[in-house]
Amino acid sequence: MNKLKALRLKVGKWMLDKSSRANNPQSLKHPKSFLFLRQDGKIGDYIVSSFVFREIKKFNPLIKIGVICTKQNAYLFQRNHNIDEIYLVKKRNILDYIKTALFIRKERYDIVIDPTIVLRNRDLLLLRILNARNYIGYRKADYNIFNINITKDGHFSEIYKEALAQSNISLSDDNYDIPQDGSTKEEILRFISDNKLNNFITINFYGAGKNRKFNDTHIIDYLAYIRSHHKCPLVLLSTPDTHKHLSKIANQFDDVFVYSKPHTTIYHTIELIRNCALLISVDTSTIHIASGLNKPMICFYSQDKENFTHWHPNSKNTCHILYYHDNVNEISPKEIKPEWLDI
Repeated sequence: MNKLKALRLKVGKWMLDKSSRANNPQSLKHPKSFLFLRQDGKIGDYIVSSFVFREIKKFNPLIKIGVICTKQNAYLFQRNHNIDEIYLVKKRNILDYIKTALFIRKERYDIVIDPTIVLRNRDLLLLRILNARNYIGYRKADYNIFNINITKDGHFSEIYKEALAQSNISLSDDNYDIPQDGSTKEEILRFISDNKLNNFITINFYGAGKNRKFNDTHIIDYLAYIRSHHKCPLVLLSTPDTHKHLSKIANQFDDVFVYSKPHTTIYHTIELIRNCALLISVDTSTIHIASGLNKPMICFYSQDKENFTHWHPNSKNTCHILYYHDNVNEISPKEIKPEWLDI
């Protein structure tokens, strides 16, 4: 974090970090409403926390669940029948944050859960305006607004479980809820059938950030290496931005495919992973999806221990993990042992 950003956060905290005037720890004993802040827009975060909404409703169907999110990731929450209210904010628009927070404030939520590690000033302002009865945060001992602070280290699913425990909610199942779209399911099954994709491997070569994206040379090397050791079909996971480029690479090989329609959504990716025999991925969102679907994996992670603790594959199935220092292109395809591909 640069010095200017650190100074802005420090000044913002000094101005905005106050205890809620509506603070009422008694409401933790029998909460009637929860509000989750999910305006970060990350798919992987949604998957990792997906069980929380189900378990709250299972504990007490009358508990109200609200979610603050952006238009970009709203489609995930809108399909979740356990969520009662969705509040949209425009990312990085502080005036819209204020407008939305003032609207939600009238609801007077019992518990707000925000496990964000680095709290931006606009997020702190939003929390302050909400005036909820209780705020649960992660590593927020030095914040006044959070009256419940989770200190335990671990996977983010464990942090969410601890937030429920602090709210007197017992859970019986922490398996992820993986969303499904009926028409997309049929599209992917048709694609699999048309191309006779039996026992195929899905591969995601692009993660978030430059250091988690394979370059073309490495993509071609990986495909050649995997094909030399295993003759099963390979399906490359694409987005609208990468579809054309990956299709050109796939066309250089026999039995390497990219789903034919360029305008794919996360639901296409989910169905391809649901039907695959193995996922190879540098992208944590697809790793979390595969964890929820109990798929074997070969994963690429940086040597950042804290990041791995929070976002490792939370899976009961076989997971082989390869670590890089600065950039995923440091890893040679030969580091994938041929027996890892036996599926």
